[in-house]
Amino acid sequence: MRMATRKSLKILVVDDEEIVRHTLEEFLTYLGHYADSAEDGLSGLRALENDHYDAAIVDIRMPGLDGISFLSRSRTMWPDLPIIIVTGHGSDETREEAMQAGAFAFLAKPFRFDEIKDVMANIYSSQTS
Repeated sequence: MRMATRKSLKILVVDDEEIVRHTLEEFLTYLGHYADSAEDGLSGLRALENDHYDAAIVDIRMPGLDGISFLSRSRTMWPDLPIIIVTGHGSDETREEAMQAGAFAFLAKPFRFDEIKDVMANIYSSQTS
């Protein structure tokens, strides 16, 4: 079941943990958005090449291409794509690195679902203003 929203966003979830991907996809769907997922950074970049997304939620620690590298690479091709970095290993230094690399937001795991809801509202607002 979807909640009524003004606009549905299409979100890419990139995380190597299946439970995190699944949980975020379910919650985003509940909020009225559409969600796809990728299990690592390289798969996430391929997904961005093959489809249009309004935003991406990306784990910072993944095998292969990590979240900061994903963010840096995606900035060259999709400079306006809002990317939300999530991590279970957050520190002020990590947050600062992500924000300087161009992250739209930074959320520490375990995040609260109202944080995700607020970030989606901010993305919607930024696209309509």
